Amino acid sequence: MHTGIDFWKNYMDRWFGNELIAEWNKNVKIEEIQSINGPIHIEVYKTDNINNPTLVFSHGIAGYARLLLPFLMPLYKLGYNIIAPDLEGYGYNKRVKGNFTWNEHLVNLKDTVEYARKNFTGKVFLGGASMGGPLAYACDARYNLADGLICWCLWDFSDKEFMCKETNTKKMTFVLLPICKLLSKLIGKIRLKTYAFISYDTLTDDKEFNDLVKIDPHAGTLISFRGIVSLLTQSKPDILHNAYNKPVLLCQPNEDKMTPVYYMKKTFDNIKCKDKKYVDFPGPHFPVKKETYRKWAKEVDAFIKEIQRT
Repeated sequence: MHTGIDFWKNYMDRWFGNELIAEWNKNVKIEEIQSINGPIHIEVYKTDNINNPTLVFSHGIAGYARLLLPFLMPLYKLGYNIIAPDLEGYGYNKRVKGNFTWNEHLVNLKDTVEYARKNFTGKVFLGGASMGGPLAYACDARYNLADGLICWCLWDFSDKEFMCKETNTKKMTFVLLPICKLLSKLIGKIRLKTYAFISYDTLTDDKEFNDLVKIDPHAGTLISFRGIVSLLTQSKPDILHNAYNKPVLLCQPNEDKMTPVYYMKKTFDNIKCKDKKYVDFPGPHFPVKKETYRKWAKEVDAFIKEIQRT
């Protein structure tokens, strides 16, 4: 059992292959960039060619940058530059875990894309997994920095139907909002267990994996009252999906019980851009099979190459 800063290695040893640990040590550079509340930790997968496309890829509510290694290493091997940030309140950042807001995360992503623009010269795509997908969309809707979106799950996080059906608080979510707003003003930095509001039991179809995330010191195990309120009040994107006109790749697992397919297809159908593609994958919200990541890399590679030809 790995502990402390090496906790992430447990996932590689048990599910994704411990060869990824050596590949990460060999190829990934850790850096810090300044953002809204101070420095944030980023992990940079830099190829030999800065002209190659770059993907800025965000974790979601449960993860952190290094947990996305199975998504990112196959793309790096295909020649893509990649930057994965630890958003405020997550991962290896030095401030309080779980104390963040939605808008702070948008600034974190903006600053990461700006770093990519300064250090790489090819197209820059923005994306994310799980809640990282809606965050990526909302970031580009606000700041207009990316050449397109590449997401593992993308739905309207401000959708009241989603909040009332897929959270643990169900229809009480918006009934409790005034109380949460008051608590946010009085004790906004006090933190609760994230999975009290959003179940982690459907993260994968492997209970051991889900339980491991719940005790991971770098994962999204805690959320402050100000964080809770921000997800409900700040998550409506500045540009509605039907007005977004950049290329979009949406990859979605078809057995996803955490963020069901219904919400993804509803969002995808609303997107009116010409260059959009929906790819169906087998398995749960967070895949644990290696072949899923091979298919993911193949689909992302084909999508970017097609965009570059047009």
